[in-house]
Amino acid sequence: MVHVAVIGSGRVGGEVAFTLAFERYVTRLSLVDVAPKVSEMVKEELAHAIANHVFDIHIDAYNAAEDVEDADLIVVAAGFPRTPGMSRRELAGRNAGIVKAVVEATVDKNPRAWYFIITNPVDAMSTLASRILDDPHKVVGTGTNLETSRFRTILARELGVPCGMVEAYVGGEHGDAAVLLWSTVKVDGEPLNEYVARTGKKLEKQACEEYVKDVSQEIIRVLGGTRHGPAGSFIEIIRGIVLNTGKIMSYSRLRTYETTPTPVHVTVPARIARSLGPDLWESLAEEERKAIKDAAGIVHRTFSECAGEYSC
Repeated sequence: MVHVAVIGSGRVGGEVAFTLAFERYVTRLSLVDVAPKVSEMVKEELAHAIANHVFDIHIDAYNAAEDVEDADLIVVAAGFPRTPGMSRRELAGRNAGIVKAVVEATVDKNPRAWYFIITNPVDAMSTLASRILDDPHKVVGTGTNLETSRFRTILARELGVPCGMVEAYVGGEHGDAAVLLWSTVKVDGEPLNEYVARTGKKLEKQACEEYVKDVSQEIIRVLGGTRHGPAGSFIEIIRGIVLNTGKIMSYSRLRTYETTPTPVHVTVPARIARSLGPDLWESLAEEERKAIKDAAGIVHRTFSECAGEYSC
């Protein structure tokens, strides 16, 4: 029996909740949103969605995070979303207080819970959550897993192969300082350079980089925000923690480099399970490791800008 709580039932949180409702290992789902009746109506929608699927899941709806008890995993999706043209980092000041309040409201009644942070800027917010908890290593951020999904999408599209044939990862910061890890790219198990040389196919790396970093802004401009992509991407991290899968994924966890005087959340692809790691650090190219260190420094600066105000 697995109890997952989703704090923040809006666009992304609601879609994650919908995805979780069809995960058969989830037997209890708690939905929380401070907006009146939002979590209650999401509960109704989920009930209708699963009604004809011949399985049961217990769903609770709350207006306050402190009402959640005995969760195994707490998904923190509460906060202000990006608007067109906005950087994720610009949300740090507005969302830090929300994330801090959610973690402090839930920690005592959920002593066994892992925390999965979605709220942007996710690396800084994951760092904040880690500072509050007694066991900071039970905090996992989405990291660059969504960028990894986008990277594999554009590679498969440009090379004309099924996405399942592509292995590739992104590290660093979820945002402008994401690092496309070209050294990890394989097509049907073959290193990218060898595959391209053998097949004669062409690949514009700069175009791939631009797609991965810019496509979310176009989605936000046209649709008002991202929803399906994040939910489909993030569910794999949730499975990794809850089901102890041991899969290599691009999630964020606490790390320290010479660019970070204190530990921050940054992504190096690593094994996801109840015990986190090992990672791919030693197999990355030197320039990729440097770029990840630089990204960690940027995350630290973003976090530090809100740390004083929220006593992190």
